[in-house]
Amino acid sequence: MHTNGPVNPDNALDRLRCRLLADPSLWAPLGDIADANQFTAAVMTLAGGLGLPVDEQAIQAALRPLLPGAAPVSGLRFTDPPPSKDWLPVSTFWWGRQLCLRWSWFGTRPVREPFYGDSAQRTLFRPFNRFLRFVTPIEALGPWLEAHPGLQPNGFVFHMSRCGSTLVSQMLAAPARHVAISEAPPIDDVVRARTVRPDLTEDEQARWLTWIVAALGQPRGEANRYFIKLDCWHTPWLPLFRRAFPEVPWMFLYREPVEVLESHRTMPGIQSIPGFFGQDLFGIDHLFQPDDLPGHLARFLAVICEPVVQLHASLGGLLVNYRELPAAIHTRILPHFGVDLDAEDRAAMDAASRLDAKKPHQPFTPDEAAKQKSATEAARAAAALHLSDVYRRLETARLQ
Repeated sequence: MHTNGPVNPDNALDRLRCRLLADPSLWAPLGDIADANQFTAAVMTLAGGLGLPVDEQAIQAALRPLLPGAAPVSGLRFTDPPPSKDWLPVSTFWWGRQLCLRWSWFGTRPVREPFYGDSAQRTLFRPFNRFLRFVTPIEALGPWLEAHPGLQPNGFVFHMSRCGSTLVSQMLAAPARHVAISEAPPIDDVVRARTVRPDLTEDEQARWLTWIVAALGQPRGEANRYFIKLDCWHTPWLPLFRRAFPEVPWMFLYREPVEVLESHRTMPGIQSIPGFFGQDLFGIDHLFQPDDLPGHLARFLAVICEPVVQLHASLGGLLVNYRELPAAIHTRILPHFGVDLDAEDRAAMDAASRLDAKKPHQPFTPDEAAKQKSATEAARAAAALHLSDVYRRLETARLQ
Protein backbone atom coordinates (compact mmCIF):
# COMPACT_ATOMS: atom_id res chain seq x y z
CA MET A 1 0.00 0.00 0.00
CA HIS A 2 1.20 3.48 -0.79
CA THR A 3 -0.01 6.99 -0.17
CA ASN A 4 0.32 9.87 -2.58
CA GLY A 5 -1.15 12.71 -0.57
CA PRO A 6 -0.72 14.66 2.66
CA VAL A 7 -0.14 11.81 5.14
CA ASN A 8 2.39 12.48 7.90
CA PRO A 9 4.30 9.27 8.79
CA ASP A 10 5.24 10.76 12.16
CA ASN A 11 1.60 11.31 13.08
CA ALA A 12 0.11 8.40 15.03
CA LEU A 13 -3.39 9.16 13.71
CA ASP A 14 -2.17 8.98 10.11
CA ARG A 15 -0.34 5.73 10.81
CA LEU A 16 -3.53 4.29 12.31
CA ARG A 17 -5.55 5.30 9.25
CA CYS A 18 -3.04 3.60 6.98
CA ARG A 19 -3.16 0.44 9.09
CA LEU A 20 -6.97 0.45 8.91
CA LEU A 21 -7.01 0.81 5.14
CA ALA A 22 -4.45 -1.96 4.75
CA ASP A 23 -6.38 -4.47 6.88
CA PRO A 24 -10.19 -4.65 6.50
CA SER A 25 -10.42 -6.98 9.51
CA LEU A 26 -9.36 -4.04 11.68
CA TRP A 27 -11.92 -1.51 10.46
CA ALA A 28 -14.91 -3.76 9.75
CA PRO A 29 -16.16 -3.59 13.38
CA LEU A 30 -15.95 0.22 13.27
CA GLY A 31 -18.09 0.85 10.21
CA ASP A 32 -21.52 0.42 11.78
CA ILE A 33 -20.87 2.45 14.95
CA ALA A 34 -23.23 5.45 14.74
CA ASP A 35 -22.34 7.21 18.00
CA ALA A 36 -19.23 9.41 17.86
CA ASN A 37 -18.28 8.78 21.51
CA GLN A 38 -18.57 5.01 21.11
CA PHE A 39 -16.52 5.23 17.92
CA THR A 40 -13.81 7.27 19.66
CA ALA A 41 -13.59 4.73 22.45
CA ALA A 42 -13.36 1.85 19.97
CA VAL A 43 -10.59 3.58 18.01
CA MET A 44 -8.67 4.28 21.21
CA THR A 45 -8.87 0.59 22.14
CA LEU A 46 -7.78 -0.47 18.66
CA ALA A 47 -4.90 2.02 18.59
CA GLY A 48 -3.69 0.84 21.97
CA GLY A 49 -3.66 -2.76 20.80
CA LEU A 50 -1.55 -1.73 17.80
CA GLY A 51 0.89 0.23 19.94
CA LEU A 52 -0.09 3.60 18.43
CA PRO A 53 -0.41 6.39 21.02
CA VAL A 54 -3.41 8.18 19.48
CA ASP A 55 -4.78 11.20 21.31
CA GLU A 56 -8.53 11.15 22.06
CA GLN A 57 -8.95 14.82 21.17
CA ALA A 58 -7.23 14.20 17.83
CA ILE A 59 -9.79 11.49 17.02
CA GLN A 60 -12.69 13.77 17.93
CA ALA A 61 -11.23 16.57 15.83
CA ALA A 62 -10.94 14.18 12.88
CA LEU A 63 -14.67 13.45 13.13
CA ARG A 64 -15.72 17.05 12.63
CA PRO A 65 -17.44 17.70 9.29
CA LEU A 66 -15.44 19.69 6.76
CA LEU A 67 -16.58 23.29 6.71
CA PRO A 68 -17.87 24.78 3.43
CA GLY A 69 -14.97 26.33 1.58
CA ALA A 70 -12.34 24.27 3.40
CA ALA A 71 -9.31 23.22 1.38
CA PRO A 72 -10.42 20.07 -0.49
CA VAL A 73 -7.37 18.01 0.49
CA SER A 74 -7.17 19.12 4.11
CA GLY A 75 -7.30 16.06 6.35
CA LEU A 76 -7.93 13.69 3.46
CA ARG A 77 -6.18 10.40 2.79
CA PHE A 78 -4.93 9.74 -0.76
CA THR A 79 -4.43 6.00 -1.09
CA ASP A 80 -4.72 2.97 -3.29
CA PRO A 81 -8.27 2.06 -4.40
CA PRO A 82 -10.67 0.79 -1.73
CA PRO A 83 -10.09 -2.69 -0.34
CA SER A 84 -13.56 -4.05 -1.13
CA LYS A 85 -16.76 -3.51 -3.09
CA ASP A 86 -18.42 -2.19 0.08
CA TRP A 87 -16.95 1.24 -0.74
CA LEU A 88 -18.65 3.56 -3.25
CA PRO A 89 -17.58 6.96 -4.63
CA VAL A 90 -19.86 9.69 -3.28
CA SER A 91 -18.43 12.93 -4.70
CA THR A 92 -15.51 14.37 -6.62
CA PHE A 93 -13.25 17.40 -6.62
CA TRP A 94 -10.47 18.69 -8.84
CA TRP A 95 -6.96 18.80 -7.43
CA GLY A 96 -5.07 20.64 -10.09
CA ARG A 97 -5.70 18.73 -13.32
CA GLN A 98 -6.61 15.54 -11.50
CA LEU A 99 -10.20 14.47 -10.86
CA CYS A 100 -10.35 12.88 -7.40
CA LEU A 101 -13.05 10.70 -5.86
CA ARG A 102 -14.27 10.84 -2.29
CA TRP A 103 -15.40 7.42 -1.05
CA SER A 104 -17.72 6.19 1.68
CA TRP A 105 -18.04 2.77 3.20
CA PHE A 106 -21.62 1.54 2.63
CA GLY A 107 -21.12 -1.94 4.01
CA THR A 108 -23.84 -4.28 2.76
CA ARG A 109 -26.55 -1.63 2.99
CA PRO A 110 -28.51 -1.37 -0.30
CA VAL A 111 -28.91 1.98 -2.04
CA ARG A 112 -32.64 2.69 -1.78
CA GLU A 113 -33.08 6.47 -1.41
CA PRO A 114 -34.77 8.36 -4.29
CA PHE A 115 -31.47 10.13 -5.07
CA TYR A 116 -27.95 8.80 -4.74
CA GLY A 117 -26.84 12.00 -3.01
CA ASP A 118 -29.23 11.18 -0.16
CA SER A 119 -27.76 7.70 0.19
CA ALA A 120 -24.25 9.15 0.18
CA GLN A 121 -25.13 11.74 2.80
CA ARG A 122 -26.42 9.05 5.15
CA THR A 123 -23.08 7.26 5.01
CA LEU A 124 -21.15 10.48 5.66
CA PHE A 125 -22.87 10.82 9.02
CA ARG A 126 -21.10 7.64 10.10
CA PRO A 127 -18.04 8.42 12.24
CA PHE A 128 -15.99 5.85 10.35
CA ASN A 129 -16.35 7.67 7.03
CA ARG A 130 -15.57 11.05 8.63
CA PHE A 131 -12.52 9.52 10.31
CA LEU A 132 -10.93 8.14 7.15
CA ARG A 133 -12.01 10.73 4.53
CA PHE A 134 -10.88 8.33 1.85
CA VAL A 135 -9.85 9.75 -1.56
CA THR A 136 -8.35 8.37 -4.78
CA PRO A 137 -7.58 9.82 -8.21
CA ILE A 138 -10.00 8.54 -10.83
CA GLU A 139 -7.16 6.81 -12.67
CA ALA A 140 -6.87 4.41 -9.72
CA LEU A 141 -10.21 2.90 -10.71
CA GLY A 142 -8.73 1.02 -13.65
CA PRO A 143 -6.72 -1.54 -11.67
CA TRP A 144 -9.29 -1.71 -8.86
CA LEU A 145 -12.08 -2.62 -11.28
CA GLU A 146 -10.07 -5.58 -12.54
CA ALA A 147 -10.76 -7.18 -9.15
CA HIS A 148 -14.19 -5.55 -8.66
CA PRO A 149 -15.67 -5.23 -12.15
CA GLY A 150 -19.14 -4.12 -11.13
CA LEU A 151 -22.42 -4.94 -12.80
CA GLN A 152 -22.97 -4.22 -16.48
CA PRO A 153 -25.77 -1.62 -16.79
CA ASN A 154 -29.10 -2.98 -17.98
CA GLY A 155 -30.41 0.43 -18.93
CA PHE A 156 -30.01 4.21 -18.73
CA VAL A 157 -32.92 6.51 -17.88
CA PHE A 158 -32.69 9.97 -19.45
CA HIS A 159 -35.50 12.41 -18.75
CA MET A 160 -36.96 15.88 -19.27
CA SER A 161 -37.22 16.72 -15.51
CA ARG A 162 -40.30 16.45 -13.28
CA CYS A 163 -41.75 13.77 -15.51
CA GLY A 164 -41.83 10.61 -13.40
CA SER A 165 -38.19 9.58 -13.70
CA THR A 166 -37.87 9.21 -9.93
CA LEU A 167 -40.91 6.93 -9.97
CA VAL A 168 -39.20 4.82 -12.64
CA SER A 169 -35.93 4.64 -10.71
CA GLN A 170 -37.71 3.79 -7.44
CA MET A 171 -39.64 1.01 -9.13
CA LEU A 172 -36.44 -0.29 -10.69
CA ALA A 173 -34.74 -0.20 -7.26
CA ALA A 174 -37.50 -2.11 -5.49
CA PRO A 175 -36.53 -5.75 -6.21
CA ALA A 176 -33.74 -7.12 -4.04
CA ARG A 177 -31.88 -8.23 -7.16
CA HIS A 178 -31.70 -4.68 -8.57
CA VAL A 179 -29.22 -1.85 -8.10
CA ALA A 180 -30.63 1.51 -9.23
CA ILE A 181 -28.45 4.61 -8.98
CA SER A 182 -30.29 7.91 -9.36
CA GLU A 183 -28.59 11.17 -10.40
CA ALA A 184 -25.21 10.35 -8.87
CA PRO A 185 -23.00 13.48 -8.61
CA PRO A 186 -19.82 11.55 -9.57
CA ILE A 187 -21.38 10.62 -12.91
CA ASP A 188 -22.33 14.25 -13.55
CA ASP A 189 -18.81 15.40 -12.74
CA VAL A 190 -17.35 12.96 -15.25
CA VAL A 191 -19.91 13.96 -17.89
CA ARG A 192 -18.88 17.61 -17.51
CA ALA A 193 -15.16 16.92 -17.00
CA ARG A 194 -14.11 18.49 -20.30
CA THR A 195 -15.40 21.88 -19.13
CA VAL A 196 -12.51 21.75 -16.65
CA ARG A 197 -10.10 19.68 -18.77
CA PRO A 198 -10.68 20.67 -22.42
CA ASP A 199 -7.64 18.60 -23.36
CA LEU A 200 -9.36 15.41 -22.21
CA THR A 201 -9.99 13.30 -25.30
CA GLU A 202 -13.37 11.75 -26.05
CA ASP A 203 -11.91 8.29 -25.55
CA GLU A 204 -10.41 9.24 -22.18
CA GLN A 205 -13.67 10.73 -21.01
CA ALA A 206 -15.60 7.66 -22.17
CA ARG A 207 -13.16 5.48 -20.22
CA TRP A 208 -13.72 7.59 -17.10
CA LEU A 209 -17.46 7.20 -17.59
CA THR A 210 -17.25 3.41 -17.82
CA TRP A 211 -15.08 3.39 -14.69
CA ILE A 212 -17.36 5.56 -12.56
CA VAL A 213 -20.48 3.66 -13.64
CA ALA A 214 -18.76 0.37 -12.76
CA ALA A 215 -17.58 1.72 -9.40
CA LEU A 216 -21.15 2.76 -8.51
CA GLY A 217 -22.54 -0.56 -9.76
CA GLN A 218 -20.81 -2.86 -7.32
CA PRO A 219 -23.09 -5.86 -6.65
CA ARG A 220 -24.69 -5.71 -3.24
CA GLY A 221 -26.22 -8.82 -1.72
CA GLU A 222 -28.01 -10.81 -4.41
CA ALA A 223 -28.12 -7.95 -6.94
CA ASN A 224 -27.51 -8.93 -10.57
CA ARG A 225 -29.21 -6.09 -12.48
CA TYR A 226 -28.16 -2.46 -12.67
CA PHE A 227 -30.00 0.68 -13.80
CA ILE A 228 -28.84 4.29 -13.87
CA LYS A 229 -31.09 7.34 -13.87
CA LEU A 230 -29.16 10.36 -15.12
CA ASP A 231 -29.57 14.09 -14.53
CA CYS A 232 -31.99 15.74 -16.93
CA TRP A 233 -29.25 17.91 -18.48
CA HIS A 234 -27.23 14.90 -19.64
CA THR A 235 -29.05 14.44 -22.96
CA PRO A 236 -26.56 16.66 -24.87
CA TRP A 237 -23.95 14.04 -23.91
CA LEU A 238 -25.85 11.13 -25.46
CA PRO A 239 -22.97 10.49 -27.91
CA LEU A 240 -20.58 10.16 -24.96
CA PHE A 241 -22.80 7.53 -23.34
CA ARG A 242 -23.06 5.61 -26.59
CA ARG A 243 -19.29 5.75 -27.02
CA ALA A 244 -18.80 4.38 -23.51
CA PHE A 245 -21.75 1.93 -23.57
CA PRO A 246 -22.62 1.13 -27.19
CA GLU A 247 -24.78 -1.88 -26.29
CA VAL A 248 -26.68 -0.58 -23.24
CA PRO A 249 -30.35 0.29 -23.91
CA TRP A 250 -31.58 3.76 -22.98
CA MET A 251 -34.88 5.58 -22.70
CA PHE A 252 -36.09 9.17 -22.52
CA LEU A 253 -39.04 10.12 -20.34
CA TYR A 254 -40.90 13.37 -20.95
CA ARG A 255 -44.11 15.15 -19.96
CA GLU A 256 -46.58 17.75 -21.16
CA PRO A 257 -44.51 20.97 -20.91
CA VAL A 258 -46.98 23.10 -18.93
CA GLU A 259 -47.01 20.48 -16.16
CA VAL A 260 -43.21 20.44 -16.01
CA LEU A 261 -43.02 24.23 -15.81
CA GLU A 262 -45.67 24.31 -13.12
CA SER A 263 -43.77 21.73 -11.06
CA HIS A 264 -40.67 23.95 -11.16
CA ARG A 265 -42.71 27.04 -10.29
CA THR A 266 -44.03 25.50 -7.09
CA MET A 267 -40.78 23.73 -6.17
CA PRO A 268 -37.84 25.11 -8.19
CA GLY A 269 -35.12 22.69 -9.20
CA ILE A 270 -31.47 23.68 -9.41
CA GLN A 271 -31.60 23.48 -13.19
CA SER A 272 -34.18 26.28 -13.20
CA ILE A 273 -31.71 28.72 -11.60
CA PRO A 274 -30.05 30.91 -14.26
CA GLY A 275 -26.28 30.57 -14.22
CA PHE A 276 -26.36 27.48 -11.99
CA PHE A 277 -23.82 25.61 -14.12
CA GLY A 278 -21.26 28.39 -13.80
CA GLN A 279 -20.91 28.80 -17.54
CA ASP A 280 -23.30 28.97 -20.45
CA LEU A 281 -23.15 25.25 -21.25
CA PHE A 282 -26.45 25.31 -23.11
CA GLY A 283 -26.24 28.66 -24.89
CA ILE A 284 -29.20 30.27 -23.15
CA ASP A 285 -27.90 32.20 -20.13
CA HIS A 286 -27.32 35.35 -22.18
CA LEU A 287 -31.04 35.34 -23.04
CA PHE A 288 -32.19 35.37 -19.41
CA GLN A 289 -34.46 38.19 -18.30
CA PRO A 290 -35.28 38.45 -14.57
CA ASP A 291 -39.00 38.87 -15.24
CA ASP A 292 -39.18 35.76 -17.44
CA LEU A 293 -38.19 32.72 -15.36
CA PRO A 294 -40.70 30.46 -17.17
CA GLY A 295 -39.16 31.46 -20.48
CA HIS A 296 -35.65 30.68 -19.27
CA LEU A 297 -36.66 27.25 -17.97
CA ALA A 298 -38.62 26.50 -21.14
CA ARG A 299 -35.53 27.27 -23.25
CA PHE A 300 -33.49 24.96 -21.03
CA LEU A 301 -36.03 22.14 -21.37
CA ALA A 302 -36.06 22.59 -25.14
CA VAL A 303 -32.27 22.17 -25.16
CA ILE A 304 -32.72 18.97 -23.11
CA CYS A 305 -35.32 17.50 -25.47
CA GLU A 306 -33.78 18.47 -28.84
CA PRO A 307 -30.85 15.97 -28.83
CA VAL A 308 -33.29 13.16 -28.10
CA VAL A 309 -35.52 14.12 -31.01
CA GLN A 310 -32.50 14.13 -33.30
CA LEU A 311 -30.70 11.04 -31.99
CA HIS A 312 -33.17 8.60 -30.46
CA ALA A 313 -33.74 6.68 -33.68
CA SER A 314 -30.08 6.34 -34.66
CA LEU A 315 -28.92 5.64 -31.10
CA GLY A 316 -31.69 3.18 -30.21
CA GLY A 317 -33.58 5.17 -27.57
CA LEU A 318 -37.09 4.45 -26.27
CA LEU A 319 -39.48 7.40 -25.86
CA VAL A 320 -41.97 7.25 -22.98
CA ASN A 321 -44.58 9.84 -22.02
CA TYR A 322 -45.31 10.42 -18.34
CA ARG A 323 -48.96 9.59 -18.96
CA GLU A 324 -47.96 6.01 -19.77
CA LEU A 325 -46.66 5.41 -16.24
CA PRO A 326 -46.58 3.24 -14.25
CA ALA A 327 -47.88 0.59 -16.68
CA ALA A 328 -45.12 1.38 -19.20
CA ILE A 329 -42.53 -0.04 -16.80
CA HIS A 330 -43.84 -3.53 -17.52
CA THR A 331 -45.18 -3.08 -21.05
CA ARG A 332 -42.39 -1.04 -22.65
CA ILE A 333 -39.41 -0.09 -20.47
CA LEU A 334 -38.34 -3.46 -19.05
CA PRO A 335 -38.80 -5.23 -22.40
CA HIS A 336 -36.64 -2.52 -24.00
CA PHE A 337 -34.02 -3.12 -21.31
CA GLY A 338 -34.21 -6.87 -21.95
CA VAL A 339 -35.35 -7.67 -18.41
CA ASP A 340 -37.86 -10.37 -17.46
CA LEU A 341 -39.37 -10.23 -13.98
CA ASP A 342 -40.55 -13.02 -11.75
CA ALA A 343 -43.69 -12.62 -9.63
CA GLU A 344 -41.77 -11.45 -6.56
CA ASP A 345 -39.90 -8.73 -8.47
CA ARG A 346 -43.08 -7.55 -10.16
CA ALA A 347 -44.89 -7.33 -6.83
CA ALA A 348 -42.05 -5.26 -5.34
CA MET A 349 -42.11 -2.85 -8.27
CA ASP A 350 -45.90 -2.53 -8.21
CA ALA A 351 -45.79 -1.76 -4.49
CA ALA A 352 -43.25 1.01 -5.16
CA SER A 353 -45.51 2.50 -7.84
CA ARG A 354 -48.19 3.19 -5.24
CA LEU A 355 -45.90 5.45 -3.20
CA ASP A 356 -44.78 9.03 -3.78
CA ALA A 357 -41.41 8.58 -5.47
CA LYS A 358 -39.70 11.50 -3.70
CA LYS A 359 -41.48 10.88 -0.36
CA PRO A 360 -41.76 7.09 -0.17
CA HIS A 361 -43.56 7.22 3.18
CA GLN A 362 -46.57 8.83 1.46
CA PRO A 363 -49.00 7.36 -1.09
CA PHE A 364 -48.84 8.67 -4.65
CA THR A 365 -51.50 11.16 -5.73
CA PRO A 366 -51.94 12.00 -9.44
CA ASP A 367 -51.40 15.71 -10.07
CA GLU A 368 -51.80 16.32 -13.80
CA ALA A 369 -55.18 18.03 -13.47
CA ALA A 370 -54.03 20.16 -10.54
CA LYS A 371 -50.93 21.34 -12.39
CA GLN A 372 -52.91 22.22 -15.49
CA LYS A 373 -55.40 24.17 -13.39
CA SER A 374 -52.79 26.13 -11.39
CA ALA A 375 -50.39 26.87 -14.27
CA THR A 376 -49.82 30.56 -14.88
CA GLU A 377 -50.39 32.33 -18.16
CA ALA A 378 -46.65 33.05 -18.29
CA ALA A 379 -45.91 29.32 -18.09
CA ARG A 380 -48.44 28.54 -20.82
CA ALA A 381 -46.98 31.21 -23.06
CA ALA A 382 -43.42 29.97 -22.48
CA ALA A 383 -44.43 26.38 -23.19
CA ALA A 384 -46.19 27.39 -26.39
CA LEU A 385 -43.25 29.47 -27.60
CA HIS A 386 -40.32 27.22 -26.73
CA LEU A 387 -41.59 23.68 -26.15
CA SER A 388 -44.71 22.99 -28.21
CA ASP A 389 -42.77 22.03 -31.34
CA VAL A 390 -40.24 19.73 -29.68
CA TYR A 391 -43.00 18.10 -27.62
CA ARG A 392 -45.03 17.51 -30.79
CA ARG A 393 -42.03 15.89 -32.47
CA LEU A 394 -41.40 13.64 -29.46
CA GLU A 395 -45.03 12.53 -29.49
CA THR A 396 -44.97 11.91 -33.23
CA ALA A 397 -41.83 9.80 -32.94
CA ARG A 398 -43.18 7.86 -29.93
CA LEU A 399 -46.44 6.98 -31.66
CA GLN A 400 -44.91 5.87 -34.95
